[in-house]
Amino acid sequence: MKKIMLVVSCAALMAALTGCNSAAVQEKKAMDEPFKQELDFMRQAIKQHSPDVMRVDIIDSTLVYTHIYDGIIDVKAYTFDGDVCVAAERVYTFPNQMSALRHYRDAIERAELYDNVELFKNQVRYKLKEDQHKRETKGLTKEQMKAKLDKQIDDAKADLKMHEEKMRDHHKHHDK
Repeated sequence: MKKIMLVVSCAALMAALTGCNSAAVQEKKAMDEPFKQELDFMRQAIKQHSPDVMRVDIIDSTLVYTHIYDGIIDVKAYTFDGDVCVAAERVYTFPNQMSALRHYRDAIERAELYDNVELFKNQVRYKLKEDQHKRETKGLTKEQMKAKLDKQIDDAKADLKMHEEKMRDHHKHHDK
């Protein structure tokens, strides 16, 4: 059931990200490609029963950070013009509408960080304010930003592995 919900959520994510803005068709096509690739990636994560997936991709002028955890899909898309991040958008897809509503309320309360906070069934979408995305990118190129995020992912995975090993050792001593 979780797999079906995640696939449905991914499809809804695609619809929300590509169907909301009726701006120029070229811009829509440019945005479609990163999210088509994200959808393929998420399908693979579901097939492999990945409980926690983190990934960073550069697709054209967009850096896409995806984190899937506890049935939640968190996608940040940083749009670059040359070597400068000019916009950042975040879309959360939740397993249910109640979770999305709670997150939506939290995002509304953080108006100093976000613009255009929107709720679509089980998804929350918003743009990071310029000060916020500049603070996150700190003048980094998209390649440097990818390297920074990849390092954070590697560090998080190393911490998790170390924690799991400690827990295994702890249980070995108590099970004797």
